[in-house]
Amino acid sequence: MLAAGCGKDHFDINQNPNNVTETSVTPDLTLAAQLTASSARNSGTYAFLNRWMGYWSASGSYSRASVEMSYNLTNDFGSGIWNGIYYTVNQYKSMEKKAADLDWKFYQGISKIMQAFEMSVLVDVYGNVPFSEAFDLAGKIRPKYDKDEDIYKALMTQIDDGLKLIKDAATDKNIATQDVVFKGNKTNWAKFANTLKLRLLIHCSQTSTFNVSTEIGKITSEGSGYLGYGVGAYTQPAYVGDKPNPFFNAHLFLLNGNEADNYNRANNYILDMQKALQDERHKRLFRECKALPGQYRGTTYGSLPNDDVNSDRTSGPGYGLVASAAVPMWILSRTEAMFLRAEAVTRGWIAGDSKQAYRDAVKESFEESGVPNASTAFATYLDNSSDPKVVWPDAGTTSQKISVVMWQKYFALCGVQPNETWVDVRRTGVVSPALSVAPERGSNPIPIRLLYPQSEYNFNAESVKAQGTISQFTSAIFWDK
Repeated sequence: MLAAGCGKDHFDINQNPNNVTETSVTPDLTLAAQLTASSARNSGTYAFLNRWMGYWSASGSYSRASVEMSYNLTNDFGSGIWNGIYYTVNQYKSMEKKAADLDWKFYQGISKIMQAFEMSVLVDVYGNVPFSEAFDLAGKIRPKYDKDEDIYKALMTQIDDGLKLIKDAATDKNIATQDVVFKGNKTNWAKFANTLKLRLLIHCSQTSTFNVSTEIGKITSEGSGYLGYGVGAYTQPAYVGDKPNPFFNAHLFLLNGNEADNYNRANNYILDMQKALQDERHKRLFRECKALPGQYRGTTYGSLPNDDVNSDRTSGPGYGLVASAAVPMWILSRTEAMFLRAEAVTRGWIAGDSKQAYRDAVKESFEESGVPNASTAFATYLDNSSDPKVVWPDAGTTSQKISVVMWQKYFALCGVQPNETWVDVRRTGVVSPALSVAPERGSNPIPIRLLYPQSEYNFNAESVKAQGTISQFTSAIFWDK
């Protein structure tokens, strides 16, 4: 008895029963945090893309950001996208493994779908990236890079696998409270999965990566349809005044009531167009000038500081999707979903009236951005215009119809999803955002990708160097044709 009572464990009095351990962290304790992280990425990570895409510009109160405005990128420019996505996907991957051990299929399925969502964004920014070996740190400390097109194919399968798990799932522990997107609603998760698949197909519209009719057939057979018509993918972990929506807190107002963002201002490129088109959305996408009530003024991207367009005399990011600190934060907005559907109908992939699908998407944009009397304002906007960016070309070609969809999607995603706009600009060439006027830009165009982070050259040199010489101007993503 004395021998048995004198083991070393008997004297280990420094174990804290409140410490988090791998076995104590079950999926229901991590899901809400990761979903919220996925949506929060839209609050600030892509701010430079809002400026590149002609949505935002710098206030005249600030000096030029030479690297960004010249497009002469460093390896670490925008590396928060790389680091943030890999961290979040790794968390989803850990949750997936734990959920599989517990046979919690709902959590497992959500994890697979969200990993696909995140990794597709990473591919859209960098092309070839570590994927198949990226999350086995013990076995593959220096993971190989997979081809961007191969990753897209794998993600499509992963979404299908995740959706099947959700549909086969029981009501997993705390799913209705910890799923801060759809509250455990299987149909809405299916809509999100189908919409994400449609997004991948749309991105590949100029390639033969997928058999479109086969993939659309699977979605149609599944039967849940797509997001849109008032339903989008948004997180709502109980945002309140002192725990606000992250976009509101980053670009509108701080907890103390002060302006949160006096750097980003309306870009004259989009603001002037919307004013000329009498597009009332500009009054929701941007705020009135603080020192000039009732006026909406922008700046020219890349210009020198100018007190006439200082922070108080120009329009900051507006209330659009974030009318208050307590509103949900988007992962994939219902408006974007409607424009994806409109393009698919116009291409003949989905049955329906393409003109009506277009009008429905514009209406959704007016409603979601909070335009007063949106149900009639959108119709006035469409029916009273003669501009080809607005008017549906009834007798036009498919290309002409796609063009007007792209222009209205461009307006609709202002400040909301500039990474998706960047995809559209590269794959269709319909919209050509105004270039920076900074003299150090020279003849540089807007980049078509980012450079791999310096950390990859430091710690995964063999794999990243195998990708060859990468240029932000010529090394295109596979779907950029």
